[in-house]
Amino acid sequence: MGRQFIIYMLAGVLMFSTSIALGQKKGKDKKKTKVELTEQMRLEFDYAFHEGEKALVLGEYEKAISWFATCLKLDNTSAVVRYELANIYMTQENYNSALELARGAVKLQPKNMWYQVQLAGIYKSKGMIDQACGVYKELASQFPKRNDFYYIQAELYASVEKFEEALEVYQKLEKKIGVTEQVSINKHALYLRLNKRKNAYAELHKLTKKFPFKIENYGLLADMYLKDGENEKALEQYKKIVKIAPENGLVHFYLAEYYRKEKQKDLSWISLKKAFGSTMVNPDKKIQYLMGVVMVDQENKVTDEALKELLDLLLNVHPDHIHVNALYADYLRRQKDSEGARKLLRKVLLQEKTNYVVWEELMFINNELLDFDSMLKESTEAIKYFPTQPLLYIFNGVAAAQKKDFKTAVRSLTTGFNYVGDNVPMRIQFLTYLGDAQYELGQTKKAFDAYDEVLMFDPDNVVVLNNYSYYLSVLDQKLEKAKEMSLKCIQIEKENSTYLDTHAWVLFKLGSFSDAKRAMEKALQHGGRESAVIVEHYGDILFRLGEKDAAMTEWQNAKEIGEGSKQLSEKIKTGEIPE
Repeated sequence: MGRQFIIYMLAGVLMFSTSIALGQKKGKDKKKTKVELTEQMRLEFDYAFHEGEKALVLGEYEKAISWFATCLKLDNTSAVVRYELANIYMTQENYNSALELARGAVKLQPKNMWYQVQLAGIYKSKGMIDQACGVYKELASQFPKRNDFYYIQAELYASVEKFEEALEVYQKLEKKIGVTEQVSINKHALYLRLNKRKNAYAELHKLTKKFPFKIENYGLLADMYLKDGENEKALEQYKKIVKIAPENGLVHFYLAEYYRKEKQKDLSWISLKKAFGSTMVNPDKKIQYLMGVVMVDQENKVTDEALKELLDLLLNVHPDHIHVNALYADYLRRQKDSEGARKLLRKVLLQEKTNYVVWEELMFINNELLDFDSMLKESTEAIKYFPTQPLLYIFNGVAAAQKKDFKTAVRSLTTGFNYVGDNVPMRIQFLTYLGDAQYELGQTKKAFDAYDEVLMFDPDNVVVLNNYSYYLSVLDQKLEKAKEMSLKCIQIEKENSTYLDTHAWVLFKLGSFSDAKRAMEKALQHGGRESAVIVEHYGDILFRLGEKDAAMTEWQNAKEIGEGSKQLSEKIKTGEIPE
């Protein structure tokens, strides 16, 4: 706590410390013997005191101690110097020295409130609760307008489980100021700790009599009755609440909870809807109840339709509340309504740009919907607010790559990679996407280096194994390595048409046309007939095997499917594979 504690304590002291130090002309205890200082000694005292205070503000505590010690040598009856020194020793947790000084300050000026508060604080820190309470008792007597001293004294007793003593303090305060909610509620809590439930009830009844229109007190009574199994008496309290405030949503929360515990599901539901439809209940309280009670109640599981009804009420009453929109968005996500969820998340972000979780969820939805325009635009905006969140750069890089803007993809992925740290799975993701984008830019060495690094961390990564082997085959480079990787792919996923196509194409490039044909036919059996690229590759293999008519048929089939290679039309026209 250091300097902050010192400055805080000085805030109450600096206003009067100078006048006290300067001969203590305003000293309140005239019985104390005051050292008469010469003019020279007074000047030396003032200088040392102010240098000590300056050192305090600068956090130079040892220097401050030295200056204040000089003050005491000049005037050993200075209470304010003892006060300042005690503060310093408290920050250093030297409570014994602090206690001796604080006691001295109070002895010199027993009517100074701040000195006594300091002494009580030191007693508390040393666990001397009775002594601390004694000081606050004296303070309450000296300063009758300060009721807070009673509260502090009672709380100190309660902190060491001296509940009877705490009650005695509250009784004195109540006798002084009359019945108040705060005192009665505190007494109620203490009686419960002492298991004096009759007294605890009496305090609440006292409150309902004194404050007949405060519905919270009836609610506390109802809760007690419920815990004691007196359900009818609890319901009686709830009916009083309804009579007092029928439009207050909290009333219906109490009733909903009561009926829920009584297993009267229909009545609970009616009250719950009234509560959720009320403008008088904080939306966060509604959300808390929904998530903490309704959605976790295993005996009365809420249906999706019922949950939607409550959420509709929430959104209708609190259309612009951030947490309401976010909660509804989460519900829609679970209902597979990604478009609806995205609309609400965007609404949240209009009000609160600095909620990372919302941005991330929005990115996942954009990716799920294959909306790469939105993903690129919104991830770019999100990065402005969260420039060190690596996942945002993945979304940004992937979106740019999907839009064929590979330069932006490489730039974004390279930047985001700096924030990955030791997260190996994310490191693999970055290197995978970065390698793909670099390949598209013709940066094959960088791309293959990225793939090699991925395989060092994850040797069975089928995505990289497939892409790496296919790109090597396209470039007619390291075909044996490509064959080894593509074979590993189809051993891991035996029925993946894409991986089977890649392996067949590597075999084709190696001149193993018969093996290539067998692999490609497996690809066709497992969905490859829907891919123009796979069907065209099959035609190329048949052509190299001398089955030219069959090859032509497959090329024409690929043409009908669409999205074949740039050479497909030339193959159909000439019946040959262009060299």
